[in-house]
Amino acid sequence: MTSVDPVYAQWLQSDGLWQVSDDATIKARWGDKAQTSERMTTIAAKSDAASEAVRQIAFLGGPLVIDEHMLLGEWSAYLGRVITITIDRLGYDAGVDVFLIGAEDDRSAGTSKVTVIRRLS
Repeated sequence: MTSVDPVYAQWLQSDGLWQVSDDATIKARWGDKAQTSERMTTIAAKSDAASEAVRQIAFLGGPLVIDEHMLLGEWSAYLGRVITITIDRLGYDAGVDVFLIGAEDDRSAGTSKVTVIRRLS
C-alpha cells in the first residue's frame, strides 16, 4: 500500500481553498467596519479566485445599504450571490444588482423575506 504525504492528505480533506483579497481604498475608508464577504464556490484555480475577488471588491466599492424585501418564490438557494431586483420603489425601478445575504423562505405563502446589500445611489 502506498502512503500519502500527510500535508497532501490534509489538503484533500479540507473544506476548500481560500483566496483573501482586500482593497486599500476601502480599507483606508472603512477600517475594521469594512464588509467581509465569503463564498464557497467550485473555482479551482487561484488566478480565477483572485479575479472573482476583484469583481466582488469592485461591486462593494461605495457606501452600502442593507434592504429587506418580500419577494415571490424561494430565494435561500441564492445566498451569497448577486441577484437583480426590479420593483417600483426604493430606487429599484430600473433593476439593481444586489448581494443576497439573507432569505427566509415561506413555502406555504410562496414568498421569501430577503435581505440584500446594495450600493447607496
